[in-house]
Amino acid sequence: MSNLSNAQVSIDERIAILKKVSIFEQTDSEILIEIAEAMKERTVKPEQTIFKKGEVGKDMYVIIEGAVRVHDGSYVFAVLRQGQVFGEYSLIESDAKSRSASVSAIVKTHLLELSQDAFYELMTSRIEIVKGILNVLIKRSRRQNYYEEKMNEQSRELEKQRDLITKEKETSEKLLLNILPAEVADELKAKGRAEVRQYEMVSVLFADIKGFTESSQVMSPAEVVKALEFYFTSFDEVIQKYGVEKIKTIGDAYMCAAGIPAATKTNAIDLTLAAFEMQHVMKEFKKEAYAHKNLPNWELRIGINTGPIIAGVIGQTKFVYDIWGDAVNTASRMETSGVVNEINVSRDTQTYIKDFFVCESRGKINAKGKGEVEMFFVKGIHPELSEGGQGLSPNNAFNEKLRQLE
Repeated sequence: MSNLSNAQVSIDERIAILKKVSIFEQTDSEILIEIAEAMKERTVKPEQTIFKKGEVGKDMYVIIEGAVRVHDGSYVFAVLRQGQVFGEYSLIESDAKSRSASVSAIVKTHLLELSQDAFYELMTSRIEIVKGILNVLIKRSRRQNYYEEKMNEQSRELEKQRDLITKEKETSEKLLLNILPAEVADELKAKGRAEVRQYEMVSVLFADIKGFTESSQVMSPAEVVKALEFYFTSFDEVIQKYGVEKIKTIGDAYMCAAGIPAATKTNAIDLTLAAFEMQHVMKEFKKEAYAHKNLPNWELRIGINTGPIIAGVIGQTKFVYDIWGDAVNTASRMETSGVVNEINVSRDTQTYIKDFFVCESRGKINAKGKGEVEMFFVKGIHPELSEGGQGLSPNNAFNEKLRQLE
């Protein structure tokens, strides 16, 4: 007999387990003792693979403590726990069939293991064991067609579920990219969270619609929302063109920033170009689209500031990418202290854009919570850097000068 002086599982406990295994149902107690003694104890670590799909089966296992998962790498077929047996048919498969699935520990797991070689040695001339095996094989043969059909049905259902999951995943990822910048979304998917980051130079824009309050008093809520959607969708298209990140909308206010999540040296210039195009959108709609699209007579006030901020996603639900810092507050004051149809910028922004744009000093203006702040109206692109010298569209010289800064 084997030396079991260090065993943690007694012979009686092993026999009680073996009696519940189908291939040993007709085996007498004396033989069960020998089988129990031949079993070896084994401990596996969490996530350790006990055997892989495709390996030749040669062992039977009994879970004493812990748990394992039966899987194919991507799908978990079952979770087995204390007292359950797996791999028992490996002992009686004469053609050494390969494993149909992998088995890995979920937590630290204590097992009893019976090898095929030890089992064959014990079953020699043991008619009782052979009878038990034959009984099991007969039952398996009778049910084989039934199980195969069930497995085929389950396989077909699994394929449908996988296709559905794939489509749902694609939809979820598109939605996530609509909410968060691509880099932040990738980090969130990989780590389960996104780090808050500090940026030394980011340009922030606030735009506010004049006439919104008056319109909301005479238009239905549905009409107001439809008009806002029309304008804000147009703004979305503009800022994408210049690599600007939309942050959020708050009522009739539109907020975006350049230089995040990827830092850039030209963000103040990029955002100013986007601001001019946003103003152009409003003016063109006012002249032409108003009559055809039944849009309200709204005008736009824009403020921009440049400075250090922090940006990221906070919380565990309803993820929102946002920015914080004094530079953000100052940008908001640039908008509230501005004038409709004008782009009002701070001294910090003017410093970065003055070589590209004509900036008109407004002097120091009292801004709520900020005191006297120096402000500038951006009147247009320098003539020599604009198409036809009109100050509206950048020319090749503008673009070349911009590339030198990148």
